[in-house]
Amino acid sequence: MPFLQETDFEVQIRAWIKQIITQRKEDVGHKAELAAQAQMESYLRQRYDVKKIFSATDNDRDALIIMYMVDITIYHLHSNIGSDLIPDIRVIRFNAAIDWLKAVAKGDISPDLPEKEEPKEGEEGSGFQSTEFGSNKKYSERY
Repeated sequence: MPFLQETDFEVQIRAWIKQIITQRKEDVGHKAELAAQAQMESYLRQRYDVKKIFSATDNDRDALIIMYMVDITIYHLHSNIGSDLIPDIRVIRFNAAIDWLKAVAKGDISPDLPEKEEPKEGEEGSGFQSTEFGSNKKYSERY
């Protein structure tokens, strides 16, 4: 199930413009959305639980995540027409989204997102390793 809903785009782009840039193909919009999600996850993964963030539905979804994901998705949809033809507002909003993601990744901004749970000791990925110290039994080689 996609994270974004059709109504999420209404705030930032008119329906007829979206139809033009998606070439009236549903899979084009879906692929751009998946690319935007993957791009966002790459910045958020270190500190936040991206599975929880992007599996949220309806009103449980974070408004900033929705806004920036729409910005990135629309930018990717415009990219197929050529970089010199992308509207300036799309470039500005895309750069703002990336700047926000970089600030979140660095820890300069702390959005209200579910944080990544640290694995418990002994679980895979916990970084805990057991080490044994000792040596072999000593043998004498004299006759």
